Amino acid sequence: MHPAQPSGDPTAPERGPLRVALVLPDVAAPEPGALRLIEALLADPRCILAGFWALPAPAAAMPALTALILAAEARLFPPPNRVEAPLWAAARGAIPRLGAGEAPKGPGVDVIVDLSLNPLALRLAGHARAGLWRLDAYGAEAGLTQALRRRGRTPAALWRHRPRGAATVLARADFDVKFLATRNRAFLREKAVQLVLRELGRLHLTGDAGGPERPAPLAPPPRNRDLPPYLLRTAGTLIRRAGDGAARRAGFRPGMFRLRLAPGDLADFDPAAGRELTPPRGRYWADPFLWRHSDGQTYLFYEDYVYATRRGHIGVARIAGERAEPLGPALSAPHHLSYPHVFGHGGDVFMLPETHQAGRVEIWRATDFPTGWTLYATALDGTGAVDCGLAVWNGDWWLFANLCHDSFGDYSGALHLYRTDGPGLGRIDPHPLNPVVVGSATARGGGRIFVRNGRLYRMAQENTHGTYGYGLLLMEITALTPDRYEERVLRRIAPDSAPGLIGCHHADAADGLVAFDVRHR
Repeated sequence: MHPAQPSGDPTAPERGPLRVALVLPDVAAPEPGALRLIEALLADPRCILAGFWALPAPAAAMPALTALILAAEARLFPPPNRVEAPLWAAARGAIPRLGAGEAPKGPGVDVIVDLSLNPLALRLAGHARAGLWRLDAYGAEAGLTQALRRRGRTPAALWRHRPRGAATVLARADFDVKFLATRNRAFLREKAVQLVLRELGRLHLTGDAGGPERPAPLAPPPRNRDLPPYLLRTAGTLIRRAGDGAARRAGFRPGMFRLRLAPGDLADFDPAAGRELTPPRGRYWADPFLWRHSDGQTYLFYEDYVYATRRGHIGVARIAGERAEPLGPALSAPHHLSYPHVFGHGGDVFMLPETHQAGRVEIWRATDFPTGWTLYATALDGTGAVDCGLAVWNGDWWLFANLCHDSFGDYSGALHLYRTDGPGLGRIDPHPLNPVVVGSATARGGGRIFVRNGRLYRMAQENTHGTYGYGLLLMEITALTPDRYEERVLRRIAPDSAPGLIGCHHADAADGLVAFDVRHR
């Protein structure tokens, strides 16, 4: 969560901090997802951590053999579980630990968040004004069955329980599936707590959260008959990954990205009809952005990744028909560069490349277009943001950025918004509903945020099915204000749109031409 921002309504009442209590299976040593939730609550002035209940999590309902195999897997391939929690280390002794049925002292609790899923926790729902919230990602079988049965996505939902009435769903999201079941469970739990943080922001902003949607059943428990195909797939994946690593060291490029150019628009282009642009040996090209310059030429900016250095720089080419004539590097740095979002403002041309290895967002201004650039502005120091974009909507500038909220280094599960004052990034105000999009299926940027016929759109990656850059989505942003964000899917481009592909993860369009990248087997 982030400090609250003005709602845009001068008559909106000032709301005090939300008092939040937690139900944890282990108060002494919370697991990584719980630690991330606790640390975020302690850092946010909109929340007060009012206390803890300790209730044991129910055991997973699975056959003994499956449990034995998964326990061995967890020992052989433990999840990273890297969480720094300095605020929790300093505050843990001062936060009350509550007995069963005991209510927190003080003015009352707004929300109780239950990460135990112990049935006894439901008795606490009456202690909180907004009810008891439960993440089904913390169910004993959550994340296991999806990996064992080779599902393309792992769903998560945040339920609300009140003393009377049926449970309802406040929010839901789909996440990628790790090929190891125990790592998939750990990944899901760390990612899913972002749903809690976003809905707490909504509750603080509006005084309510969620809708009348009924929850779906929990995932079925694992079965012994799931094990043989799972073990074969796991062995095959481990062998393939070892082989891919050896191939890369030998100079080959398994699963590489390539660029294509095709006629049309983002709403209707045919990925199978594109002309492929083949990079030199030892490189891949990705993240294309097109820019129609005042000299009458259209230029293609892209990530030029060099396998030998394991680092990318920004390349540029001039478009000639459906061909691209490389002009050389446009921008290089001692760290990795990619995702060169090129845009114009006030007669100048700017570039917002991905610079997450530098630990900040950078804006560059063209001084000798297309290959001469000077650093113009920086923001979000200490934040490893990726695939950022700037857009103007209803007179406001908005910075879109994907941040990592897990120990796995995954940037595909949370889209954050910041209202700013233009390319100078002099003011950065986080949106009160950050992260405004949660889930691997739609959160990560896949191209430009743009306006067409008075409507706002963005390209998004679909990072599911265990594949980075599995698919591409055209999203319409239907609400973007200082206190709202909503979007919907208009088009989905899956890898089966053309033979031999395993992914399609970025696209941009200009002058009746679409530039996009694909991944080959």
